[in-house]
Amino acid sequence: MSVSNMRCEDEQIQFCGKNQTIGFLLIANTEMRIIGASENCAAWLNTPYSDILGNELIHVVQQFFPHVEKDVQSAFNGLSEESLKNRAVQEVMLNDRPFYLTTYGYDNRVYLEFEQKHPTHIPSFISLYAYSQQIEKATDIWEALCSCIAEVIGFDRVMTYRFHADKSGQVIAEKVREDLDSYLGLHYPEFDIPQQARALYVKHLTRLTSDISSPTYPIHTLNNEQIDLSFSTIRALSPIHLQYLENAGAQASISFSIIVHGELWGLVTCQHETAKFVDLSQRHLAVFLTQYAVNRYLSLQKEIDLNFNKQVKEFELALKEKLIIKNEILPVLSSFAKQLSDFVQADGLAIRHKEATLVFGDAPDSATVGKIHAFINKNHRKMIYSKESFVIDHGEELALGDVNFAGLVKIDIDSSKEFSLIWFRREQVTERVWAGKPTKVMTYDQALQAFVPSPRNSFDAWKQLVKGVSPAWTEIEIYFMKRIRQLIRESLLRKSEEIYSLNQELILLNNALDTYSYTVSHDLKNPLSVIKLSVQMLQMKRDITPELLAKLTVNIKDASELMESMLNKIYEFSKVKEFRYQPNVIHTDQIIPQIVDHCKTRYGTQQCEVTLGDLLPIMGEKTLIYQLFLNIVSNAIKYSSKRDDAQISIHSVQQGQKVRYSVRDNGIGIADAELNNIYDIFKRMSNSDGFEGSGVGLAIVKRIVDRLGVEIIVESEIGKGTCFHLDFPN
Repeated sequence: MSVSNMRCEDEQIQFCGKNQTIGFLLIANTEMRIIGASENCAAWLNTPYSDILGNELIHVVQQFFPHVEKDVQSAFNGLSEESLKNRAVQEVMLNDRPFYLTTYGYDNRVYLEFEQKHPTHIPSFISLYAYSQQIEKATDIWEALCSCIAEVIGFDRVMTYRFHADKSGQVIAEKVREDLDSYLGLHYPEFDIPQQARALYVKHLTRLTSDISSPTYPIHTLNNEQIDLSFSTIRALSPIHLQYLENAGAQASISFSIIVHGELWGLVTCQHETAKFVDLSQRHLAVFLTQYAVNRYLSLQKEIDLNFNKQVKEFELALKEKLIIKNEILPVLSSFAKQLSDFVQADGLAIRHKEATLVFGDAPDSATVGKIHAFINKNHRKMIYSKESFVIDHGEELALGDVNFAGLVKIDIDSSKEFSLIWFRREQVTERVWAGKPTKVMTYDQALQAFVPSPRNSFDAWKQLVKGVSPAWTEIEIYFMKRIRQLIRESLLRKSEEIYSLNQELILLNNALDTYSYTVSHDLKNPLSVIKLSVQMLQMKRDITPELLAKLTVNIKDASELMESMLNKIYEFSKVKEFRYQPNVIHTDQIIPQIVDHCKTRYGTQQCEVTLGDLLPIMGEKTLIYQLFLNIVSNAIKYSSKRDDAQISIHSVQQGQKVRYSVRDNGIGIADAELNNIYDIFKRMSNSDGFEGSGVGLAIVKRIVDRLGVEIIVESEIGKGTCFHLDFPN
């Protein structure tokens, strides 16, 4: 990047290559060889940096400060740990002068950072407790923190500076010398603290310069390596920042990072009109107090969140109850519209749905809502869209005209973005007071012959009237909106599942009704045929014998009782979702012969040879077992009836815990390609022409075996016959 295009945010301040006069630095590589040393190390080691570079670190340590060899080795062992847990601080003496030595591993290097120790009053544990209690009991945590830190370090001005969502900042608390102007409430633009500086504030919680006019010293390295000084306390500050402090009237400065949930929430920024050194012990105490204030702040926020969540849950329960009871979701949401707005302090609400657009409170009309909804859908893919200055940014483009809102939040309920909730807020005209006019300054550098960034010269209050912007939506308000979205989605899913379940139930009931109808018309044909033939014989024979009369009347009686039983069972079987029955022992040797006789009579195939083998008893329900064998035996006899040598065999064998029944015929058979769909209702085989039937029998068979837990296997060959195997569980 050319110098003329250089920006403050492009300055690599962690690679400045210099340290302040308050200490010196040694850096070693993974081979424990010194690869870097600050030029001013000679002032305390009585050895020029050039004689130290390239030496083994342990030899240098043993020569100048042997009692810290163990800590240096510990820092070296911690190189693989990114958390810098092995950072250690202790006091050492160099030429009879006290120093703090901080050792740590970072970026595959070991850093030894020496900083002068200055006489200072270290607060006792009682004082520390008093400071913590002052923060604990304060109405304004950050104001109390400023007072405590001002007392510890003795600076003219101590401010708590909070970052906003737009990256600008504002002084929210202050402890200032009485004769100085207050900065409380002043805003600072984003570029006053560029992005790379913010990143360093997260890595290293303290930044110090005791005298902006004091000299800095270059760090010399082997092979001109760049050294990352992100975690160095004595790193030199950016020349732009030093100029910024001078313009602000500060000769010394120190800041402590306020980290909340791993993010840079703000800074405790301290300034002093004259040069002033802050000892490491004082800085550590200030860091401790800052973290204590953060913990107290988080604790209070948690209490607020818990109270809000309690209210949200109560509201959710009421909304959920209505959503479950009511079939229509829009009327329910309409009845809760005011509460949905009040929870997030919105002035209006719109419910956009494919069926209708509903507006409540200070929301635009439905046509305007439709335009806004379509615009956001077209230009933004995220489920949630928030804009405090929507009308300013897009009002002219959308021809919104004079509307009664400034900002909005849109949350999509479904992935199609057709169902959305949109909250609206009116503008809040505010007067924002800046510490100087928030514009970047570029000055011409004669040496570089280019414009370069320059800090602002004026910090006089500059007022800005902010119009057309609504208050920002807080995290907890957005959280509420997301919860409502989830609740509606769950309700829609539940209703969808209910509709699906009802549809499935309806399909089952329709199938059952169909099966009932087909079974009545299909399976009752056999007993009806018996009754019909018996009546015909009674009508035709004038000299009927008592024996034949008795037989025919018994046939009519048995067939009638069978029909009545079948009708009752078929009805019961069809109307329930799950067929329940009490298994009984069924003696098929009493059922199957009767079925054979009836089928022979029905199809007029008295010449058909039916061989009955062992007919073992099975567990089941009598009427269903009758229907099962009726359909299989009926098919066997029917489709063999045109052969002169028609042969049917029915027998059973015990196979472990099952009884297998086999019904074999030498009829027309079934093609291999059609075996997979023989149970489809109304499905007739391609070679069944010339035989009566409707394609219902095997569909009934499949329904019965499924209900009874019977496994059915079919073997067949065209022109040679078919065999049905039925495996009944014992």
